[in-house]
Amino acid sequence: MTVTHRVAIRPSGAELEVRGDEDVFTAARRLGYRWPTVCGGKGTCRTCFVEVDEGAENCSPVGPLEREGIQALRRPVDGRTRLACQLRVAGPVTVTKRGVRRPVQE
Repeated sequence: MTVTHRVAIRPSGAELEVRGDEDVFTAARRLGYRWPTVCGGKGTCRTCFVEVDEGAENCSPVGPLEREGIQALRRPVDGRTRLACQLRVAGPVTVTKRGVRRPVQE
């Protein structure tokens, strides 16, 4: 059985079930959401950054690549700003990220 954790995205109202072995960005793509990115989840463009509103205690530690990205955004490395492509969760988390949406079905 795969363990999943809920990540709520504001302001879109999207709710993701993130698997224990994936980051938030990868989960969003797997579930059919479009997430703002340039590098496609490699941690280099920093476009995927989120603001953690609730559940920071359930977030993975900030690694070196993510730390560099957050500092490049001129934001404090305090656990509030995170890169979705690097962020893994171990419990419920609520984040703010504008531009997250499901693709239009034709």
